[in-house]
Amino acid sequence: MQGTNRFLLAATALLIAGLLLAGCLSVPRLIPPGPVGPGEEQRVGINLLRAEADFSPTRGCIWAVTVQVYNPGNSTAGNVQVYLELLDAVSGVVRDSRAVYVGSLGPGESKTVGAELDGDCLNEYSLRAVPVLL
Repeated sequence: MQGTNRFLLAATALLIAGLLLAGCLSVPRLIPPGPVGPGEEQRVGINLLRAEADFSPTRGCIWAVTVQVYNPGNSTAGNVQVYLELLDAVSGVVRDSRAVYVGSLGPGESKTVGAELDGDCLNEYSLRAVPVLL
């Protein structure tokens, strides 16, 4: 009887580990926003700090992303918002997106923001992060 319980416990642990690790192994890469046009200055920049896949029984694969938003300029950037898009790396289709409000950034100031994006465990993704001044 003890042997059966040990076997069931080991089998359950392997099943849970397999479900948690299945597929969610690729890490999105950050696609920078488009080039700055003539006469425009880059007011806000973004760095990808973290992108990790996690599995939730209710939501499936979740991509937890953290970005650093910074102001390299000499003036305050007010009402900054960041649009985060999880893109299929092959087709370029947006899988999920979130808008995250950052607030005002003084000269040289940076803030860290994060979001959870829904993805498919079997796909490779890219992350597009676009700063918008409202």
